[in-house]
Amino acid sequence: MPLYRGGFFKKGPSEAPPVEPTRRIARSESAAKPRPTGSRAMPVSATPAHDPAPTQVVGWLAVVEGPGRGEVLALGYGVNDIGRDADARIRLDFGDTTIDLHNQAAIIYTARSRRFYLQSIAPGNWVDSSPVVGKSVELTGGETLRMGQTRLRFVPLCGLGFDWREDE
Repeated sequence: MPLYRGGFFKKGPSEAPPVEPTRRIARSESAAKPRPTGSRAMPVSATPAHDPAPTQVVGWLAVVEGPGRGEVLALGYGVNDIGRDADARIRLDFGDTTIDLHNQAAIIYTARSRRFYLQSIAPGNWVDSSPVVGKSVELTGGETLRMGQTRLRFVPLCGLGFDWREDE
């Protein structure tokens, strides 16, 4: 008596009989149409990733020393996180690997008080000649920020004398 059932020995994987689906998922015509995302392909650059072209610039960071010297990065309202990653609003990916990939620091502009603050997150951040690890420092304009081997000059546009939202 053979050790297998079915009468014939089949080589290869056995195929299960087709099974009818128990549910049918139907999409409405509107759900099947592609939805516009509103995003456009942007060239890779050092501009903010979350808001590629801020509509209202509140200040700038100019790279004055290190990789990327001569580049100018626009700051927008709210939190401007700084890092090398594409998700950073201020992307410092010029070749300085001593800058943290995700969260080196953040520059925050508060429209209510019309003030800028540097929130230092990673070690190695300096304002002028003072270390600022784990501190929040008010920026008034003209400060030199050191992050890794890169030096940046902070230039405000908005502040006590001007803000884009004055008329709102």
